Amino acid sequence: MNKVNFYQKKYEALEIFYGWVDQGSEYDVAVEQSIYYNKQMDELDEIILNITIATRFSRCGKTISDKFKNRLENIISKYKTMNLEKYWLTDDEMTVLNEEVEEIEGIMC
Repeated sequence: MNKVNFYQKKYEALEIFYGWVDQGSEYDVAVEQSIYYNKQMDELDEIILNITIATRFSRCGKTISDKFKNRLENIISKYKTMNLEKYWLTDDEMTVLNEEVEEIEGIMC
């Protein structure tokens, strides 16, 4: 497996999400569109997409829908059981990803 550029993946996730927002979609609708049109993603890309979008919700004071919460629970569970070593993330990237997962776990309580 090649090294994943974590920050590029985060940028792409935001670009996907805000592309829908810029077209007039509400945040909840933009989440669903982002996920639907990118359902063929690699597992780490899927995790980064969902966690990155969820952190935007958190930091913008938006409420996460029950449907998105359920999805995030599955994503976080998948994240905790996957082997991240194969993606060659740096210590800094791992720290940021772990902090964002913890942030999302905190707002879902």
